[in-house]
Amino acid sequence: MITQVTFENFRGLKKLDLPELSQITLFTGKNNAGKSSILEGLFLLMDHSAPESFVKISNYRGVLVRMEPSSLWEPAFYGLNTKNNIHITAAIDGEYCSLIYDKDNNFVPADNIGADQSTLNQFIAASRSNYSLKYQYQQGDYTEEGYFSTNGAGHFKNIYTSMPNNQIRLMPGTLYLNSVTLFNGIESMVSDWLSQLELNGKKESIVESLKYLEKDITNLLTITKQGQVQVFAKIADQTLPVRLSGDGLYRLFYILLVIMSHPDSIVLIDEIETGFHYSMLETLWKLITEAAKENNCQVIATTHSYECIQNAVDAMNKAGFEKNFCMYRIEHKDGMNQAYRYDGELARLSVDMNMEVR
Repeated sequence: MITQVTFENFRGLKKLDLPELSQITLFTGKNNAGKSSILEGLFLLMDHSAPESFVKISNYRGVLVRMEPSSLWEPAFYGLNTKNNIHITAAIDGEYCSLIYDKDNNFVPADNIGADQSTLNQFIAASRSNYSLKYQYQQGDYTEEGYFSTNGAGHFKNIYTSMPNNQIRLMPGTLYLNSVTLFNGIESMVSDWLSQLELNGKKESIVESLKYLEKDITNLLTITKQGQVQVFAKIADQTLPVRLSGDGLYRLFYILLVIMSHPDSIVLIDEIETGFHYSMLETLWKLITEAAKENNCQVIATTHSYECIQNAVDAMNKAGFEKNFCMYRIEHKDGMNQAYRYDGELARLSVDMNMEVR
């Protein structure tokens, strides 16, 4: 679990310190305050060794990137200024970690780096025509260093310590959900997750949860049609693709499926209230909290909705989960980022007094 994080020079965050995160953490604030950037930064921290990590965080915003620095990397730097390093520090399961991204104009991989010659030549050409992006990751005694190219040729790492055979330390599983990823999810992947739940005897649990939104749902099925696997919902006397069974039902299904099929993971949800009627929000938080507790997941979400905040607080109170919940209001004024933390008790008091916390 991530218990604290600080961002410097990332996206619209010149510097933002979040000193205490909880198992369920909710971010509020006006547009452009930096809420989505927080989730993207957390995802980048966890996915830092993947060559496509920057492509992913751009795609989460629905942005198709060109394979050049001005499109791929530079939007992640505060003010597009690559002279100032991106620096993300955090505490993960009680251990301090640090991630730095740095523009490197001079890196050329050594001939003995172990890559095939074609990939090596592509990387060298990309580095010379533009530049490489260097990253350094440290967690305890473990350190990792690597370089990204812009042409998709991959990335090279030339320093590892405290791990045998240059083995990468595995990060906690981290998934990012928003309106783009929910409906662009690969159907076969979703089917695999559901199939695994069925093998583990947990599919009935997700079906019962969906009955809060659709009382006539009786089953979820994986069906192959014309060589393609799809998830279908059995609702009364109809069997139809779950994607077509209603926006709210599919969103609830997808969110719970991700949590339940990825125990011990971190789930990031941007604008969690999107697609749900306000009357469903307390139930949504109830189900998310139960799933997070049962599967030991951390859920970090953003919202613009006061009803969402109210219902989150009510659900935590009824579940006796206030001590595992916190809320941050993010503000961006005069180029400065500020975060105001509400623990579970203060969040409930603020809602009871109708204070503006969005």
